[in-house]
Amino acid sequence: MTKRIERIKLLLKRREFVNSAWNTADVIVLPLLLLLATPYFILKLGAEQFGIWMLVNSIVVSIGIFNIGLGDAVIKFLSQYRVTDDNVNIRRIVRTAFTLSSLLTLFIISAGAVASFVLSRFDIAPERYSSVLSYTVFFGSIIFGMKQMEQLSLSIFKGYERYDTSSKISMVSKFLSLFAQVAVVYFGYQLKEIFLVSAIVISFVVLAEYILVVYLRRLSFAPLSDKASVKEVFSFSLWAWIQSVLSVIAGHADRFIVVSFAGAKFLGYYALASTVGGQLHQVLTAAVSWTFPKVSGKTERQEELKGLYYKLQMIIVTAGIMIIGFLLLFENVIFKTWLGAETYNASIILIKLFLYMTFLNLATIIPYFFLLGSGLIRFSAVIMLISVCFTLLFMVSGYYFWGVTGLAYGKVLSAVFSVLITLVFIHKMLIDKDIKWGGIMLYFPLSLVFTAFFLENITSVFLIIAAYALLVILYKKKILTGYEHTF
Repeated sequence: MTKRIERIKLLLKRREFVNSAWNTADVIVLPLLLLLATPYFILKLGAEQFGIWMLVNSIVVSIGIFNIGLGDAVIKFLSQYRVTDDNVNIRRIVRTAFTLSSLLTLFIISAGAVASFVLSRFDIAPERYSSVLSYTVFFGSIIFGMKQMEQLSLSIFKGYERYDTSSKISMVSKFLSLFAQVAVVYFGYQLKEIFLVSAIVISFVVLAEYILVVYLRRLSFAPLSDKASVKEVFSFSLWAWIQSVLSVIAGHADRFIVVSFAGAKFLGYYALASTVGGQLHQVLTAAVSWTFPKVSGKTERQEELKGLYYKLQMIIVTAGIMIIGFLLLFENVIFKTWLGAETYNASIILIKLFLYMTFLNLATIIPYFFLLGSGLIRFSAVIMLISVCFTLLFMVSGYYFWGVTGLAYGKVLSAVFSVLITLVFIHKMLIDKDIKWGGIMLYFPLSLVFTAFFLENITSVFLIIAAYALLVILYKKKILTGYEHTF
């Protein structure tokens, strides 16, 4: 018993556990508060104006197609140069990334100004909200641009494998932004004031973050435009940028499709359901995001990756079964209490569909970090492109077969195919190179759990038990194959 307690104490002190705990807290605490505040926002602003808010967010984030992947590049190269304690190159990469990020932010704000002007000339939103849409897009671009600067500062800490420090800073930033938004709505103001105050708050927060980076890491942010450094950063960030563009399309093109086919009110409910699934996905992603620099270091040292991969996949899938199973089992109590009867009745089908889809998508989290850490980001971008194509195709098809709800059904069906392709690819490239059907063997029990969630009857219990038994067998077989250390 004493030895077990000592092992637990050692586990709690591990850098991986500390990183995971704080990163998970970052994704759970503030987004949870945001989810709790969402019914309040809908009540005070109305479903239609809340839908406009979500539409503005999508428009602003779409400007992120110009995001050139600097954060991921900083994590990659800092973790790589730290293996040899090469501080000269670390400083060079940071200065170059900061210079590029500053230029990017100016471009994003300028693009926001142009988009604001264009939107003022077209009737995209209801007439009474047309000026609001134009105004909020401009200030939204300022918020988004400053968020890009913030991501760079946080990536520096992540490159040093200090996800705990990064998460603490991020939590303070998110709390201040959310507090400001709730305060604005509480005092009776509308969308214009929400975006104006948010832009002011994030600007001051980012300035404070960079001062903190200089103090804690003794790094310089003096501009540097050395050609060789820019080329090195772009050797990784270019593919990160392509993937970022595809990610923006995958994450927000669906909202443009929804508002086009179903209107702003339905978009409000759709965005709510999407947020529920998205936040859960972010929570589990944050819990294992330290995998990126860890795999990068292992790749640099040419160490085995298979054991780490299967252990993390088992953790992610187990957590997904427990959390999503609990939400579906008690959905009537949880979501009706949280949303109120009217919003619950209008959105519960969509929420369930996004929970089903989220479970499948959890299986792609670990492959994503392994591809990035192994320097195979271009292949990750190709997979993302396939996913985007499936999303657009199935959503439009779903609308013509099942109406507005079919938009969500199409989104779910796209995940069924894209997740399979992702698993087959990652296993063939990195994990089970000598086993032809390695990815399919993992996908089969996942599809059983997905089916069980969808059925929601007594058969679901037996399907989940059978699926989990298969996962355990697969896990034990792979984890014991020529592998000694997990971390």
